[in-house]
Amino acid sequence: MARQGTVLVIFSHDLLGQGLAARLQLMGVDAAAVRSSDAAAAARALCHRPDVVVVETTDAKCLAGIRRLSPHSRIVDISDSIGPGYPEHALRFDVILDALADLPC
Repeated sequence: MARQGTVLVIFSHDLLGQGLAARLQLMGVDAAAVRSSDAAAAARALCHRPDVVVVETTDAKCLAGIRRLSPHSRIVDISDSIGPGYPEHALRFDVILDALADLPC
């Protein structure tokens, strides 16, 4: 059974962003991914009003654009979670799934 809600992953690193979206899809989540450097594609994707936006970028303009274009979306910023050695908490999906679970029916 698919989970309710939609997730947009905006990423700087292809492997991480596309892999995260693919993993969420395998878990039954309606997820898509777009590179943070492709502002036009990100803006088009945000027009679909995703419930949750997972952000993996250090670009402050990108975060401001997300808040402006999709103010209702919950933002999960994983940018600081990723680094040398990939901390265990960065590999879990609890925060993203919790954001989806809290959506109104």
